[in-house]
Amino acid sequence: MTQGNVVSMQSAKRKEPILPPVYQSVRNLAQRHIEKLISGLFDNTDDALFELADKSQSDHQQEMYFDSMRHIRLHRKTIEENFLTEFATNFERLLTPADSADVASDDYALVNQDELEMSVAVSGIASKVTSIYSLAIMQLTKRFGSVIAPVEVTELLNPLGPHALSSAFATAMSGVEVQIKIRIILMKLFERFVMERMGPVYEDVNAKFIQAGVLPDLKNTAFKNRSGIESPRSNGQSRSEANGQSVRQDGNQSTGSFGFQTIQSLLAGTRTSDNSGIPGQGTGSGALGSPGQPFITIPSDDLLSALSTLQQAVSFEGVDPDQAPSPADVRGLLLTKAGEGKGLGQADDDTVNFVGMLFDYILNDRNLAIPMKALIGRLQIPLVKLALLDKSFFSNSAHPARLLLNELSSAGIGWSSSKELKRDALYEKIEHVVAKVLGAFADDPSLFNDLLHELRAFVGQDTRRNVLVEQRVKDTELGKAKTREAKRAVQMLINQKACGLRLPAELGKFLSDVWSRVLTLQWVKFGEDSREWQQGVHSLDTLLWSLQPLSDPIDIDQRDELKIDLIGALQAGTGELGTQEDDTDAFFEWLSSHLEELSNSDRAFVEEDVRPEPSTPTAELEEIVLTQSLLKEVHLTDADEASLKLFTEGTWVEIQAPENTLRCKLATVTQPDRNFIFVNRRGMKILEKSVQEMLELVGSEEIRLIDESQVFDRALQSVIGNLRKLHRQAS
Repeated sequence: MTQGNVVSMQSAKRKEPILPPVYQSVRNLAQRHIEKLISGLFDNTDDALFELADKSQSDHQQEMYFDSMRHIRLHRKTIEENFLTEFATNFERLLTPADSADVASDDYALVNQDELEMSVAVSGIASKVTSIYSLAIMQLTKRFGSVIAPVEVTELLNPLGPHALSSAFATAMSGVEVQIKIRIILMKLFERFVMERMGPVYEDVNAKFIQAGVLPDLKNTAFKNRSGIESPRSNGQSRSEANGQSVRQDGNQSTGSFGFQTIQSLLAGTRTSDNSGIPGQGTGSGALGSPGQPFITIPSDDLLSALSTLQQAVSFEGVDPDQAPSPADVRGLLLTKAGEGKGLGQADDDTVNFVGMLFDYILNDRNLAIPMKALIGRLQIPLVKLALLDKSFFSNSAHPARLLLNELSSAGIGWSSSKELKRDALYEKIEHVVAKVLGAFADDPSLFNDLLHELRAFVGQDTRRNVLVEQRVKDTELGKAKTREAKRAVQMLINQKACGLRLPAELGKFLSDVWSRVLTLQWVKFGEDSREWQQGVHSLDTLLWSLQPLSDPIDIDQRDELKIDLIGALQAGTGELGTQEDDTDAFFEWLSSHLEELSNSDRAFVEEDVRPEPSTPTAELEEIVLTQSLLKEVHLTDADEASLKLFTEGTWVEIQAPENTLRCKLATVTQPDRNFIFVNRRGMKILEKSVQEMLELVGSEEIRLIDESQVFDRALQSVIGNLRKLHRQAS
């Protein structure tokens, strides 16, 4: 039992403290919010573990994920209850300073490696979330301290702080028996679906404190409304002026994201008088209008109205899934629509141009399928509008619009051409999502969140169906490979044992047509170390020995004694094949008769020293061939091996063919022949390549790996990198 559990038990035993009214009020308010977030976390856990199971490179890993999924589903209620108990206890601890001190030291009482990993996970979440919501958390901590003075409240002890909530969830999972790897995954999901979505909770709780008169005058650099859009304070400030400031509450940026101030400073360092030197920008008049000419800044409402008109126009345009579109010159369209003498404020101009740069990268990204580019390209104008309304679009890696873009690109990663999209329900769904954005997005970003959940639910169902199809393909191909290996083993075994022996033609036919199938089945079904396989090989040895001329009376007698058992064993083996053919019955009749004839012949030879002529002619058994595709030994260099290791199960590739370009996923690599089996997006087999063929594709650069990382994050990193390079060159 962890020390956190001990504290919880101690808290339950003592008399519950009397909470100040506002303290109890904010606790109840926060609990209602967090209960919904926790419920959302577990609603998404199945999908996350299912996706990991789908990408597993071994049956053992896949089984672990599926078992964990079932286990967590069974214990979901218990984890939720334990978490809420810890949540309530954290509020009580602030009123009992002695307990607070004990809790603060618990982090250092590490028992084993698993607890150390969990502690690191908690610290990582606390650090990241604190950077995202630092201002709100700081204000909340001060207000908690004011309510329960003279007790000093730190961010570590803040019951709604990232550290306290993450620790509470880690403690709640301590009674669930899953591997540490699964616990860490759950902590990451907790970070994604709970902690990164705490903004509205912090906002509402701080507002509740303010209503109660608790430190109402704490400095606040920005106000974030309930929809999640950060807006300037209502002091008459224009949108252009406000956008030039940092509208994010914490002024920091999450991993893989950049604050708008950073973006503006980089753009300023590369900006020329007409802005033509900035990549992705159109030529002509820019934010400053014509050189030397004053201009009127386009009002915010007019700017948004113009974008809505352009957005509506795009919604009526058709989609060509065979053609990657070019980024729209949104700034040029806006200036043309506004008329002569009007221009964009600098912050608005920077926003429009930066989104244009992002789409320039996205629409030229080789990792995106052309049909997906055709759809995503239609979202440029609504995302320009969103970025003007909400600068956290750039700085918040968990922004629903960014997540939606990433989800769209990931879902369509396997599309190769428009021909395969005619009956693709996923394409229709994505087309619907894009159309919904174009037709319904006005100024409420919650639409992106709703569409994100809708798309993820659809993709989850679609993936489950595809995974089942793909699994059947993998099972079939691995079964074929195992059968080929078994046939090679049986072929080698029979040829080695029968080599040089003079045997009747009837036996040769039986071995190649019947008994080889029995041995192959036993090898595949039970394995080469099994009792069944050993019995099959023993029957083969006995059969070959029995059909040889014998000169020792003891051996002859032993053969006579074994005759009935041998025929019985052979009949039992052939019975496992599931079919009893007339030829097989005829063979056993022949075998019984021939063994009797052979025994008489051998006895006559022993008694008279003259061997009678056999009624059935014998000859050396010809080599039997069970499989024409014998395993060819391919000598690979270290460089060859390194190249092949890049292609692991679950990776997507693009293969250039003379007629078309094919996108497919590596489903499995069969052993020991190492055939690479590829499937399409629906999980159906479409391609099989040998080791040699794979090396030829690599050598000719006709195959390449598709980068499956988040498309928006790739675009952001690339554009920022290019701007920094230009900034250094200009300085």
